[in-house]
Amino acid sequence: MRRKNLLLLFALASALSLLATGCQNSAQTEEEIVLPKQEEETGDGGEALQTEGEEQAAGGGAIADQVQAPERFNWEGGSEQVSVKADALVVVPEGEGFQSYKVTGRVFNQEDYDRVSQVLLQGEALWERDMEAMGASNGWTAGEIEERIELYRKKKAELEAAGKKPLVPGYEKGETYDDLIAEWEAFKENAPEEVTVREIPAEVTYIGDAQDRAENYLTGWVTVDGENYFVSLDNNFRDDWKYIFFSVYNDEENSNFSFGASEADIQSAGISVEEARQKAMEDAAAMGFTDMAIDGEEYLTSFSFDETSESGETVVDAVGYGFHFTRMLDGIPVTYTHEAGGTLEGKDDVPWVYEDLSLVYTKNGFASFNWRNPYEVEKTSEEYVFLLPFSEIQNVFQEMIVKKYEDFFAESDVKVEFEIDEVRLGYMRVREKGNSEEAQMVPVWDFFGKQTLRYPDMGEPYISDGHYESWLTVNALDGTIIDRGLGY
Repeated sequence: MRRKNLLLLFALASALSLLATGCQNSAQTEEEIVLPKQEEETGDGGEALQTEGEEQAAGGGAIADQVQAPERFNWEGGSEQVSVKADALVVVPEGEGFQSYKVTGRVFNQEDYDRVSQVLLQGEALWERDMEAMGASNGWTAGEIEERIELYRKKKAELEAAGKKPLVPGYEKGETYDDLIAEWEAFKENAPEEVTVREIPAEVTYIGDAQDRAENYLTGWVTVDGENYFVSLDNNFRDDWKYIFFSVYNDEENSNFSFGASEADIQSAGISVEEARQKAMEDAAAMGFTDMAIDGEEYLTSFSFDETSESGETVVDAVGYGFHFTRMLDGIPVTYTHEAGGTLEGKDDVPWVYEDLSLVYTKNGFASFNWRNPYEVEKTSEEYVFLLPFSEIQNVFQEMIVKKYEDFFAESDVKVEFEIDEVRLGYMRVREKGNSEEAQMVPVWDFFGKQTLRYPDMGEPYISDGHYESWLTVNALDGTIIDRGLGY
């Protein structure tokens, strides 16, 4: 059975997954919106789209005059193990220059909840199932229980027709579908026909030294025009844990939107990208995110797990189009990448993932909102910082893209190929090692493109070609390499 309606579980699992992924070397990390990256439009006329950020290919403005970057960066080189081919558009923001900013984290407050609720949820009340009233059926209605029983009966019949024992996958003690059916039949005896709910206060709390994480957690359902939305706000911003989020998900679309969509998914999505983009900008503005704009957009898929599958198969529930908003500083965006920034270098490290705001729409309209780790940003100087000329950045890239991945794959016989198709200058939150209290906004160059891994014993290569995969990040001030996974 598809595990829908368990959105809280998905949210918590997402946080744990972030750390599990983060503990790996970030040379192969995965991804997460104001308005600047160019990409080829898919599924909406085929034209290239340009977001609203104040940026352009190199060629004009004070910043472009300073860095003296070409319109395109072309280079080919590498080693026996790592080969690189760059044929990339160079994107430089317009503006007088980059300035110095200090960044600290902050918790969510009541105003944050209220302004999001008014726009996305029309200010409707938050509720939950009354487990005291529905305790005899474990919170399920008779109809929901019958739906589950029918699924188990169907699976049992399929196994028996194939000459197999009707064992339930994932159970360790040999439980059969007959056991499950009997268990759910018992629930059904006292199950109500309709859901009994109780309203809960939509109050955002923060207790810095809370012993119980639930004290800083707000969850519940909101019904808008007959549609149910799950709300989850985790405010547990602690000295040893700096990952908080505020999410709203349409129950029908499920919550588990992830990067990537097949061509078949895109063709069947039925989404007007232009209309969705306009709606995203309107919703973001109405919620008060006037200091943010779209810096990335892409097709996403929402999937759920089939609990009757022996191999843990997933089922695509919906295809959406997502917009990633990032902060704008004097008209220059914080560059969006798929890297969340949760990599840990040692057991005493504290995760402090990057700020992110994403909105996802399907053909049915709004489907998902996720706001993670909001920042407090303070300008520390009115002076413009000095940027190295692009010729020096280019030299750093040509040397370090090879060295970084030779070192990473030193114990492997894999062949690594890169195709770099975009080079972008923008802000990034950079912290000192061991400091998760404050950071700086620093101008960096990101080199985006496709990575192909070819293993001798693997038939098909492994390809990572998301639009927002940055394979090397270079500090525009001094030419040092920054690990986006670590944040320094």
